[in-house]
Amino acid sequence: MKKPAKKKIMKKAPANKVIKITAAQKSAALVTSAQTKLAAQGKKLTATREKISAAKAKLGLKVTPAARMALASARKSFKVTNETYRSAQNAVKTAKDGLRSAQVADSLLASESKAKEVLAAFEESLNAKVVSDLAAAVKKFGLRWTKARTAQNAKKVKAAANRLAAKVKASKKKAAANVKVQAIKAKAQATKAAAKAKARAKLTAKISAKRAAVAKKALAKKATVKKAPVKKAVAKKAPVKKAVAKKAPVKKAAAKKVPVKKAPAKKSAAKKTPVAKS
Repeated sequence: MKKPAKKKIMKKAPANKVIKITAAQKSAALVTSAQTKLAAQGKKLTATREKISAAKAKLGLKVTPAARMALASARKSFKVTNETYRSAQNAVKTAKDGLRSAQVADSLLASESKAKEVLAAFEESLNAKVVSDLAAAVKKFGLRWTKARTAQNAKKVKAAANRLAAKVKASKKKAAANVKVQAIKAKAQATKAAAKAKARAKLTAKISAKRAAVAKKALAKKATVKKAPVKKAVAKKAPVKKAVAKKAPVKKAAAKKVPVKKAPAKKSAAKKTPVAKS
């Protein structure tokens, strides 16, 4: 298998740099051209002068119309050539003036371009310092901002502390007032409870006294019931045993009557107890 041919990469030819022709260079070319023309006219002028000298020499040797015409023609040619030479001199002078003006303009352009380069370099240096200067400025601003914010936060914290202190003071005052009210209520309740306890104790004492009285009465009745049969037994001598046998039921009847009298006493005590509680 043949390897595929490598594609030739065509390299782009570097672009020809455009060489700028300055005004001074153009003016210098004009001066050179004018000087060349002036030199040529100078040679022609010299040749016409030589012709005039030759015509004068011929005319001096022999005065003839041809010699005179030759001298006149030579002088005319010199006059024309001299005018052309002077115009060439003026052209050279004008070209030199233009060269000087162009040189001044070029120097101004050069100074302007140099100033632009200096300005661009200065701008580039400033742009290069943007990051570092920005970081420094941000740091300074951050310090100032942090200091100002810290002061603001301190004021806010102080104000909040004052508000909280006022709230705590008000809460303490309210709590003290509540404690006083609770103490007064507790005292009133204690007084009321003591009064109830005293009333209950009086009622209990009264009930116990009534019960004791009822118990005494019951005992007295029992005593009277027991004594009556004894006297009757003594009166009858012969049938003592029979009488005792017959009277035994009487004693039981008396024993049954005693609890009947105690029952009302308990009911009265039970009824009076709730009254003391209310």
